[in-house]
Amino acid sequence: MTTEGEAHTRTIPDRIQPTPAGWESPELKGMLISASEIQSRVRELADQIQSQLPMDKPIVILPVLSGSFLFAADLVRHWRFACELDFIGLSSYGASTQPGLIDWTHKIKTDIKDKHVLVIDDILDTGQTLDEVKKELSKHHPTAIHTCVLLNKTLKTSGSTRFQADYTGFKIPDHFVVGYGLDFALKFRQLPFVGLLSPNCHGTDAD
Repeated sequence: MTTEGEAHTRTIPDRIQPTPAGWESPELKGMLISASEIQSRVRELADQIQSQLPMDKPIVILPVLSGSFLFAADLVRHWRFACELDFIGLSSYGASTQPGLIDWTHKIKTDIKDKHVLVIDDILDTGQTLDEVKKELSKHHPTAIHTCVLLNKTLKTSGSTRFQADYTGFKIPDHFVVGYGLDFALKFRQLPFVGLLSPNCHGTDAD
């Protein structure tokens, strides 16, 4: 079932663009989404979310650390509505480029009872992370939990039961990506674009 947010998603073709000048690295295969594409889409998402969240109700924004920090910072600076902003932290990659067990690194401390919650994450891969987040936050009895991701990775083996976000920036091919908050071994988070990791990189921490 396609969510309303997914209906507005931009689909990125499976193509590699040259790495922008000054950012070249042996660990980067190329660029998937440019900085200008990202900023244009972030503005669209911000407008869409602001038009659909109930502005007369308490709203709590919860970015998921660490990968969503740039995306969340750019989103919230477009909004002109009152909200609370806190952070939660999870990791699912450990010492691999493949997702594994969920590890909570920073649990929620804010009172979200009877409030609308918007969870912001960097990438929807298997859906494990956001599924776990939604289950955990539901224990705190919010009015509603909304989810927003920058990237939705198209998996060849994903089924119809895979978690779907309410708001999605881009649907991308099944590649390991870095940049704009996403890392490999704590590197590449600062890239203003989304890049493709070289296939010869593996076996170190990524989230």
